[in-house]
Amino acid sequence: MRLAGPLRAALLVGAAAALLARCAADPPASLPPVSRTDFTPLRPPVLGLAIERREDGVHRLVRCGEAAGGEILAEGSLEECERALVADLEARFGRGRPNLRAPTLGGLQLWADRMWLGGWRIQEQVYTGHFRLLDPRNRREAWGSWEECRTALERVRLAGRLPAPRPRLVLLVHGLGRATGAWERMEQALRAEGWDVARITYPSTRRSLAEHAAQLAGVLDRAEGVEEVSFVTHSLGGLVARALLARAGDPWRERIRTGRLVMLAPPSRGSTVAAALEDFLPFTWLAGPVARELAVRDPLALPPPPIPFAIIAGGKGDGEGWNPLLTGDDDGVVTVEETRLEGAAGFLVVPRLHTWIMRAPEVVAATVAFLRTGSLPAAG
Repeated sequence: MRLAGPLRAALLVGAAAALLARCAADPPASLPPVSRTDFTPLRPPVLGLAIERREDGVHRLVRCGEAAGGEILAEGSLEECERALVADLEARFGRGRPNLRAPTLGGLQLWADRMWLGGWRIQEQVYTGHFRLLDPRNRREAWGSWEECRTALERVRLAGRLPAPRPRLVLLVHGLGRATGAWERMEQALRAEGWDVARITYPSTRRSLAEHAAQLAGVLDRAEGVEEVSFVTHSLGGLVARALLARAGDPWRERIRTGRLVMLAPPSRGSTVAAALEDFLPFTWLAGPVARELAVRDPLALPPPPIPFAIIAGGKGDGEGWNPLLTGDDDGVVTVEETRLEGAAGFLVVPRLHTWIMRAPEVVAATVAFLRTGSLPAAG
């Protein structure tokens, strides 16, 4: 039976409409719907720019912020987006200042690490406020403003000079007046166990505990590829780590879980030595703002760390210690009792002096064991 012309046309139109509606509601698997929201951040933003990645391996560079409205600057491979990022940064902040790649001392007490990435560090000068970029051998790669050094670091990445990050990171935090060189043996042992290790430089004698904690928070906010962070500290560094962990609302906590903490010779309950020298002007000038914070019995009223932690103290084991001016066993600077803190998962006393306790083989082994298993080996 042949259908009349008008009826046949109406049926064809209806079938076509039904087919179009079905395709819109249930598209074929070979033609997935295009979405602009299926990109996820690849790493923290860089000076208002972010590289995002889609599951199919496509990357894009976008300008961050409400004013920018998520403007897409480039889309394609990761290298294409990284090149576009560097080009944008150089257009805004230049290609850097004349620089001599001279070796440095790594910071000591006049510099603060603001970013750590694969051994590369951007540091801030305490008094002048200018910045510099150091390579893993402490040679100056660039200097000037934060933006100039951050741009230089992205050029280092583009040149393939950054190592791939490891998912587990350990921050090594030195004590009052110390530097990162004391951590060499500890770093070697931790790296052998698969951790990435950042020896943090902070101006321990120039700023307060709260300022030191804020500095470490900034370093973690900018960390890349890190899934878990643990801490090993010496002396004052233990209070800095506790102050960091007591902070709330830091962005790094949303993407990095906390592991464990080992504190070596920490003045957990304050320092008798600092209390005795509290009014001695040369000491307070040399030690800086933390001098008075160490003199109190409960530094900054800090809560115990909210993560599993252990304490390794130095002492002779004879109840008298090395320093005759201190009561009870001690490591020459801090008494064993001053190191104690409620809630510790492990406590160990070793026959070592305060200054070099982190270099003792038994201390290195015990630290690695606790970070790996959550338990300290038995004494002796």
